[in-house]
Amino acid sequence: MAGPDIGDGAPWWLAGSVVAFWLLRETWGAVLSRKKERTETDANISLIDGLARRIETLENRLSTQDVRLQQEVDLRLRAQEEASALRTRIRQLESVLRQLGAVIPETDGVSA
Repeated sequence: MAGPDIGDGAPWWLAGSVVAFWLLRETWGAVLSRKKERTETDANISLIDGLARRIETLENRLSTQDVRLQQEVDLRLRAQEEASALRTRIRQLESVLRQLGAVIPETDGVSA
């Protein structure tokens, strides 16, 4: 014959097996990669849902705390106004009593 003998190289079925094995390996790797990516995506979705619920809980707690703090500020303001009105009334009554001749000692060291 005039050319190289086909039987001199590796048999054709061995080359076909190597190609088939390589295709199988690549396909299996793609499937496993897809499963891994899907699992990671599901985990990320679960994480985001959990964080969203946590943020909602914190927002609710913060709004409740804001309401309580506003109520406390209102109560303190009302108490300060009442204390101021009482101090004014006491000064007025002391002035009237002094005009009537009563001796009222000065309040030393007592904060009004």
